[in-house]
Amino acid sequence: MREETPVTNRQKVFLGALLIFLVGANMRTAITIVPPILTNIQNTFSMPEWFLGSLTTIPLICFGILSPTVTYFIKRFGILPVTIVDLLLLTVGNFIRVYSFTSLICGTILIGGGIAMLNVLAPTLVSYLFPMKIGTYTGMYVFALSLSSSVSAGFSAVISHLITWQTMIQFVSVIPVITIVVALVLRSSGKKTTVKKAKRNSLNPEVQGSVWKRPLAWALGGFMGLQSLLFYSILTWLPPILMASGINQNTAGYLLGLLQLVALPISFVVPRIISSVAKQSIMIWTISGLFIVGLGSLMLAGQSFWFAVIACILLGLSTNIAFSEAMTLFSLKTRTPNETASVSGMDQSFGYLLAATGPMICGWMHGLTTNWFAVLIFLLLVTFVMTFVGLLVDREEYVFEK
Repeated sequence: MREETPVTNRQKVFLGALLIFLVGANMRTAITIVPPILTNIQNTFSMPEWFLGSLTTIPLICFGILSPTVTYFIKRFGILPVTIVDLLLLTVGNFIRVYSFTSLICGTILIGGGIAMLNVLAPTLVSYLFPMKIGTYTGMYVFALSLSSSVSAGFSAVISHLITWQTMIQFVSVIPVITIVVALVLRSSGKKTTVKKAKRNSLNPEVQGSVWKRPLAWALGGFMGLQSLLFYSILTWLPPILMASGINQNTAGYLLGLLQLVALPISFVVPRIISSVAKQSIMIWTISGLFIVGLGSLMLAGQSFWFAVIACILLGLSTNIAFSEAMTLFSLKTRTPNETASVSGMDQSFGYLLAATGPMICGWMHGLTTNWFAVLIFLLLVTFVMTFVGLLVDREEYVFEK
């Protein structure tokens, strides 16, 4: 196993914080930029309508399949080298997906692979670089994730009309390139040490026992998957739902951006709150209440534009807090970076495979019923199940109890 020396001096602290921020900026942008321009992509490549949801589902399937492999690659090559390779995948995938229907699928798969690894690496990087400030630095990448998502979702429809959607998507490749540069500088600024595979690092011991046999790991995975199912279903279908309520495409894009933007003020605060309390039940109930009222308001969007605004605000808060809860718990419920990577990999594998069904089920239900009411009822039922599963995380202090 190869490991880089954890952040120690001021320069490395800055580089480590910047890397975590930029990793967060890469974790959704390539996906959230797509829903507002689904119609443009469909018209360009003559895609069938039922296939549109797969542009969100394909990355989620990649998340599910590849997440468990991250632990092996980290142990074999080190955290920063794996991060750099993942960012290269993301750069190439994003750049090539605009040329044809085939390149769209290939690029989407590469994007899914890159982000799948980053999803696991983000909490692992926090646990490794800043183990005493988990809440603060989790908040940093969640803030970056929310900021980049809000900008990409809110302005992609407008910008695509000015410079074409293909140019706009390729321009997003600049973000992972900048992140690669920062990762390379951070890696070169620290001493690297090689640890024999058979030798255990006393500061980061090998995980004892299978994570797949730990009940708390399954509870964390269930919560991760259900909150992701809700988020990606809402992300994919919110613009069509709003347009069906009489709102035009550009405004629907702005509202999707509002959904992402509204959580920015609390992105730093929520992980710190989560990491400072012994029990998570109050936060779980808060998330549930926000989802329920938000989805209920979305049902009334056809009655008044302001119901749509309220729905986007509440759903923005609920999805962001739920994601913060899931990602912070990976670090809180483990003791070492190896444990964090193991739990994060297993839970994101199971969770994202579960989440991948959401956009497709919603699309299928809409095609079957020709309205969005049944879809919103389905999402409410998922919220109730997520709440029950989330309450189970308080039953044990750590995934790997000694």
